Order: sequence, then C-alpha cells, then structure tokens
Amino acid sequence: MERKKKQGAADLEMKIRPKEWNKQESTNVKDFIKAHQATRTSEQKLRTQMLAIKYQIEDYINDEKISERNMISLEAFVDLYLEALNITFKKFAQSLDSTDANLKKYLSGDRKFSTDLAFKFSSFFHTSPDIWVGVYTKNELLSLKKEKKQIDKYKKYDYEKVLVITGLH
Repeated sequence: MERKKKQGAADLEMKIRPKEWNKQESTNVKDFIKAHQATRTSEQKLRTQMLAIKYQIEDYINDEKISERNMISLEAFVDLYLEALNITFKKFAQSLDSTDANLKKYLSGDRKFSTDLAFKFSSFFHTSPDIWVGVYTKNELLSLKKEKKQIDKYKKYDYEKVLVITGLH
C-alpha cells in the first residue's frame, strides 16, 4: 500500500513537472513537432490560429490587471481574425451586410456595439457572442474608470444607506 502511494505521487510529480531534457532529447522533441506541423493541412493550421486568437480574447477579458492604458479594442481582435483568414475589412463588412465605414464606427466606439453585432461576429468567426460582448463591456468599464467623476456619481447607490434610512442597520 505504501509503495502504491509513493508511486502515485511520483506519477503525479512527472505529470506536473516532467524531467529535464538533455540537449539531444530537446532536439528530438523539436524535430518531432516540426515534422508533425509539416503534415498538418492548411485547414488545421487555420483552426489553430483561430483558437489562439479566441484564447487571447478570453485571456484579455479575464485579466484583472488590464488598465485603460493597455486596453485592446474590438477592432484589434477583429483585425487578428481577418489577418488569419486573409480577408479584407471591406469583405468582412460586406459579409455582415454592412459597409466598412459603418462597421468601423461600431468598432471605434463612435456607435454602441450591439448584441446583434456580437452574434454576427460569433457566427462569422465561429466563436461565442459572449466574448465580443465581454471585450466591449471590459473596454467600456475601463474607459469609465478613467473618469473619476463618472464613478463618483454611482456611489449614492448603496444598500447600506437604504438600511440606515429604513432603520434596519
């Protein structure tokens, strides 16, 4: 029984922190990866690129250290996808039944981004509408935080004040 515990711990240790490779082992792994990549179809490579962009967006949304100074626009994420797909912005806009000038206004913030656009983007890029709304919302909140006056006006909405007024606190 004791031996099984030790062996299980060793197995777990290997899964968490694999052994260090020597130079030859490292070269062999790199060669294997290159050989495998060479056999991948262009469709597989594109899918990998698209997933990488999706994960970048999700990381951006979930990163609490992002500030207004290093905010990434919706347009920047769209540009990453369009570059991977080798599609022009104009063609993208047409595919969404829009003009490039009109779509640019939504992406630059001149017009409010909508759930309708989020669903169009999600359908086009095979993502979830949540990530597009998430980027937009994150950027809106970051912009709002920049303006101290804007945040201060919300301080009056506080349940503790209501409890004090009603005598429940």
